[in-house]
Amino acid sequence: MRKAASVVVAAVVTLAGVAGLGACAQIPTSGPVRIGNAPVERPLDIALLPQGPAPGADPNRIVLGFLGAAVAATTSPKEFQTAREFLTEDVAGTWDPEEAVRVVREAPLPEPFERGVELRGAETVEVVVRATTVATLDSVGTYTEVGNPRELGYRFTLVKSGGEWRISALDNGVLVPSNLFANQYRATRLFFPAADDIKSLVPDQRWFPRYSWRTVAVREMLAGPPEWLQGATQSLVPEGTQLASPSVQDSEDAEAVVVRLSEQISAAPAAERAVIAAQLSATLSEGAGRVRPVELYSAQNRLSVDAAGVNLPKTIVQPMVLKNHRLYRVDDGRTVEFDLPNDLSDLDPTALALSPATEPIVIRDGTDRIVNVSLDGGPVQLLEGPDLAAPSVDKFGATWTSGGTGQLRVASTVMVDGEVAVEEVSLEPDWLSGRQVISVSVSPEGSRIAIVSVAPSGTQVQVAGIVRDNEDNLVDLAPPLSVAAPVVDTVEARWAGLTMLALLTLDDDGISGVWTAGVGGLAGSGGQSRQLPGLTDVKQLAAGVADEGILVVTENGDLEREETGVWQPFADDVDLVAYPG
Repeated sequence: MRKAASVVVAAVVTLAGVAGLGACAQIPTSGPVRIGNAPVERPLDIALLPQGPAPGADPNRIVLGFLGAAVAATTSPKEFQTAREFLTEDVAGTWDPEEAVRVVREAPLPEPFERGVELRGAETVEVVVRATTVATLDSVGTYTEVGNPRELGYRFTLVKSGGEWRISALDNGVLVPSNLFANQYRATRLFFPAADDIKSLVPDQRWFPRYSWRTVAVREMLAGPPEWLQGATQSLVPEGTQLASPSVQDSEDAEAVVVRLSEQISAAPAAERAVIAAQLSATLSEGAGRVRPVELYSAQNRLSVDAAGVNLPKTIVQPMVLKNHRLYRVDDGRTVEFDLPNDLSDLDPTALALSPATEPIVIRDGTDRIVNVSLDGGPVQLLEGPDLAAPSVDKFGATWTSGGTGQLRVASTVMVDGEVAVEEVSLEPDWLSGRQVISVSVSPEGSRIAIVSVAPSGTQVQVAGIVRDNEDNLVDLAPPLSVAAPVVDTVEARWAGLTMLALLTLDDDGISGVWTAGVGGLAGSGGQSRQLPGLTDVKQLAAGVADEGILVVTENGDLEREETGVWQPFADDVDLVAYPG
């Protein structure tokens, strides 16, 4: 059997859904007309019932039926049982549908046979299905968008078996039309304890088959953090721990979800067991509308589990704006002046960054200097060099920016003999080699960083775990996860949700765009990055894991906020805006 780059299967299926109504919002009665396209996620959880092969079906109908049965399997109690009925007996036992998923732009259809091809009397035929892949899903549910989608042909060999056509050779995996993907696969966040604090949970978004998502999610959490979070997070699960039952059963009427694990889980200390239960609860509660506590079992024995008091990433400090060399907090749609100990009139502010702990507050002065403006006694220079990226400040108070090619620079202020001193660390991860960093953004919990970099080969948006030693000193970055591959001309990326980035793009004509992209696929859009319409003159954006949403500053100095797909202006003459981080 062929085992090419893993794939094949999908279907031409039409689904109808009912869009839910969102919460009420105030209708603006003044101001300019804005275009909005707020996404309405359809809470579809429809089980498609696959049909087996019809007697006497020709090769094209066999392939088409197989595609339909395979794509329906993720919401069906039969899973891939029906799809295997379209395969010869030996191939049915070896075909691996879970090896990979390709999300395709159009519903794939078998190509018609050339005129003159005679099927009567033939014992072997080949059917070609063409489709354009826009994203891939690997065997552990990691979603990756394709930067340059290309139409490819997938080949099926069919033979006569007992007088009926059956598929005898195909690639592993499945192929799902993009308009069906969100109904067949569920965006699911796994949570792993941060390496520096087991009560700080770091999210990792995956996509699992809807029918079995709970079981697969628990299994993947037990397997530990993915490569891009290695060293930034940890696993508390004792080695060898597995599910003790074939599936995780959950009833909407039950208060708690029962998770039965193998006996190894009993070796986890009580404090770590509490965090493990909290990890599972955070994952299994999403979309339930309430917190679902987890009851842990070691085989048939229920384990005692204390409350862990864990934290999810969140931007707590309010955003700030800079206007006329003065700082203001953004408070409930208003700007309130902030008392700063230093005069900023001698600076040329081109970027603003805040610590999640309120201080430090740093400003990029021109493009070649970054200063801390929140200390008494005047601005303190943190970093100097050509074309420094807009800074980002992590929860430890360290300021991140770009360095030379393939390099990041991180600076902190410390007290030495009563005097302020600056300590600097340089990072040169292998995967940034030959690339110039133009944007950095550290997540609120300090375990992840989003980086935009450029090279002759193009612009990339990547997210990686931040690796520290036992004393919280920077060591390295983990291997990256690529994000928003189809989005071109990205110049800035900021965290805008637990697993979402806000992106600012700028083309050669000076036309800007604001996008949202998922770290592991954008939930609510079938995984694909989405452009927010309505503004083409944005010079800077800010975002946080907070209720305020995305903020932008236009070329005219208008401060605007995105509210359910519509841009609402609420301040003018603004130079810069920043959320903590």
